[in-house]
Amino acid sequence: MKLPVEKQREVLRLLCDLSLSNRAIGRLAQVSHNTVRSLRDQLNQSGETWESLKILDNKMLTARLYSDAKESVNRKVCPQWLHIHEQLQLSDMTLELLWQEYRENEPLGVSYAQFTRLYKAWLNTQKISMRQIHLPGDKMFVDFCGRTMPVTDPVTGLVSNAQIFVATLGASGYTFATAVSSQTTSDWLRCHVRAFEFFEGTPKFVVPDNLKAAVLKTTRDQIILNRAYSELSEHYGVAVTPARPRRPKDKSLGEIGVQIVQRFVLARLRTRTFFSLEELNEQIFHWIGVLNDRITRTYPKSRMTRFLEIDLPALQPLPEKSYNYSQWVYHVRVGKDYHVEFNEHNYSVPYQFANQIVDLRVSDEWLEVCFQRQIISTHRVGHSRGFSTLREHLSPNHGYFQDSQPEMLLVWAESVGPETLYYVKKNLEDRRDFATGLRAVAALKRDVRKGKILSSRLESACAYANSLNILSSERLRSILRNESDLRPSFRVSTPLIEHSNIRGAQYYATQGDEQV
Repeated sequence: MKLPVEKQREVLRLLCDLSLSNRAIGRLAQVSHNTVRSLRDQLNQSGETWESLKILDNKMLTARLYSDAKESVNRKVCPQWLHIHEQLQLSDMTLELLWQEYRENEPLGVSYAQFTRLYKAWLNTQKISMRQIHLPGDKMFVDFCGRTMPVTDPVTGLVSNAQIFVATLGASGYTFATAVSSQTTSDWLRCHVRAFEFFEGTPKFVVPDNLKAAVLKTTRDQIILNRAYSELSEHYGVAVTPARPRRPKDKSLGEIGVQIVQRFVLARLRTRTFFSLEELNEQIFHWIGVLNDRITRTYPKSRMTRFLEIDLPALQPLPEKSYNYSQWVYHVRVGKDYHVEFNEHNYSVPYQFANQIVDLRVSDEWLEVCFQRQIISTHRVGHSRGFSTLREHLSPNHGYFQDSQPEMLLVWAESVGPETLYYVKKNLEDRRDFATGLRAVAALKRDVRKGKILSSRLESACAYANSLNILSSERLRSILRNESDLRPSFRVSTPLIEHSNIRGAQYYATQGDEQV
């Protein structure tokens, strides 16, 4: 029977009143009296009563009355829809091609129109959605729009496509959008910082897509985030939970936010010409404000009102300092000379890490070398070719060799004292055999390092040797050994004797003048 089940229930209830005729019940239920007669006959044949039928669900009720409509039986062989669905996931596969292959095996099978109708009916039974409930201050959904905005360089006239970033809070739907030049990691993180500052707080979770600026690798068991993105999440105290690949419903609110921004904001700006990102962002910010203040037909409060009432009180406060972006360079092998290269400049690491794999974290001023998430070296960024080598990174043998170079010996001598510096310079510059002087000074420094000679004694001995113009290291050691520099001077200064019989210098100075 084609009569709806609810209408059948109404007729069955009225049939309990034996004083009503079929025509009277038909007028009350607004059905044909012949339909009422058929239901009365089916009720009598089944032996049921309205009291026993009214507690049943629709399917059981129609089964008891034998009034369920006979479903059409498809005697033609249908394909395995799961196999069809899996084949459609392949590149360039179409439903028509699959139907043609099916008809080759089943020449009397269903037509193409019925094939598509049955597949869609099966597909609808597989697609179910879970309603997501968003708590206040819980999630922020982020994504880039599929649509870009052209920006014209006012000097060259070249047109570049600006990327539009959208962030939406889950509970209130409060939306933020901004334009950046690319989808690189730096711009991706810069957009997050702007969004947090716009919301005046941070949520507990951020739900991004699986773009490379956010996720390096995702598997069944783990998600590997971009290191810089992970740092940003730690700085702001948020947890990043990327949506599953090819599961847009995991971030359905983000997809809706992107769609709304494209239709409400970008569509209004489609005919405008922008000459800078700042000019574009100014217009985006204006229309985002209009969007958030707008009251829709489906909800009596604006996004701004909901944000102030629901999300803002639940957001975590912003840290004192904004996140400072650092560029990460992964999997860099340290050379045998325990240096790593970045932009044609080489930076040293402790010699124990030679030939190891490290990561580089580079900011505007500093470069950090990390090994297994531990910082092992820090240097100022060099902007030209060259080497930045720290003394403490050298191996002992290499350190001793470097210390024996003339430049390092002069630095060491200057640290001891001016007399030592003068003695070392004389040895390196005035000796005929440069190698001998270099080796003598290096040996002297080695003895000081090992404690065989005190720095204060060396300065005093060098002063004594310099006064006698001594360059020999053996004589200097003899001075140290015999403490010659500590002995008192035996020179006695006697006063000049003045007497009338003694002619002085003044007398002889005037003799030439008298002869003239």
